[in-house]
Amino acid sequence: MNKRKIAFFIFFIALSVTLAYTGFAQESPFKSSGKGTLKAAEVNKHPIMPWWMPVTPEAQNYYYRNIDMVAVAFSTDQDKAAALVPEELDLIAIPGMPGQSAASLIFAKYRENDQTGPYMEAIVTIPVLFNGSPFLYVAAIYVDTDSALTAGREFGGYPKKIADITMYNYGNLFLSRLCRATMQEKTADPQFYELASSNVTRGGILFKVPLPAKNIKQLPFPYNMLLPLPKATGKPQPYILPTIGLRTIPGVGKNSNHAEVQQLIGTPWVITKARVYAGLNPSIDILPSKEDPIAQKLPINMVLGAFILRGDMHTDPNAWLLLVDYKKAKQEKPQKSKKSKKSKKSKKKK
Repeated sequence: MNKRKIAFFIFFIALSVTLAYTGFAQESPFKSSGKGTLKAAEVNKHPIMPWWMPVTPEAQNYYYRNIDMVAVAFSTDQDKAAALVPEELDLIAIPGMPGQSAASLIFAKYRENDQTGPYMEAIVTIPVLFNGSPFLYVAAIYVDTDSALTAGREFGGYPKKIADITMYNYGNLFLSRLCRATMQEKTADPQFYELASSNVTRGGILFKVPLPAKNIKQLPFPYNMLLPLPKATGKPQPYILPTIGLRTIPGVGKNSNHAEVQQLIGTPWVITKARVYAGLNPSIDILPSKEDPIAQKLPINMVLGAFILRGDMHTDPNAWLLLVDYKKAKQEKPQKSKKSKKSKKSKKKK
């Protein structure tokens, strides 16, 4: 059999399978050689795709060592921030700034990670309250490895995208930059452009972790919005930075443009050892973009302040919380039956 016949045979098989799958072909000329042996229960043990060679390891305690984190807070239009935040969450008012909400641009360098390996990250957060407790709602987030992207999206509900991220520090000066690739219509070669950047100088120490056993003083504004400190417990304690992600997974077929899974997930990030510094002379820039419209959705009205964190942290998936399950809540919502409506009408007539 020559190459042309082999190619035609392969094409015919592929076409037949495709037509059979889509329902156009009712019968197949091929006979079964036996069913697959993969059990659904086995796949259920390995939730990350592909299950037999996952992009990232299964959810375990994620340890981050020797990290650098640079955060710059800014004020933005309250109505625009509210449009990005789920209605179950409350925006935090900025003292003396009516009509404004806070947001942050955070760059992080994770040098050591047991599960996903080292990677860079850029995050846009909005401080919120959930049932009165402070959280950072993750509105946008970028990483530079597929393992970090997959773990964040599938486990934590973080809307991660791939990007080119850099952070350089010259003495006390930290220069961070986020670049994204454009979507190309006629070529597969992406063009990278700068999306966001920050320049921050390290100042004096705000606090150290572990936190002291006694006399924990709240930080002045705006640090108290970025880093609300807990009450003293009489023992040294870690600092917990809680975040919220909105996890959505699309449906299939007619539901492809709707969320099959829609959940708010809370993640506690436990900072075990760190020095947290004030950020001096902070400046940030977020450029307009069609594909990543952060500048349009969260305009920078005023830089409020900055901090730099250097240390270690971890998060345990067993401690993550399903705060809201929209689909389950919708299913459990009681519905009035047609019979009850008819019975009410009949009672009124009587």
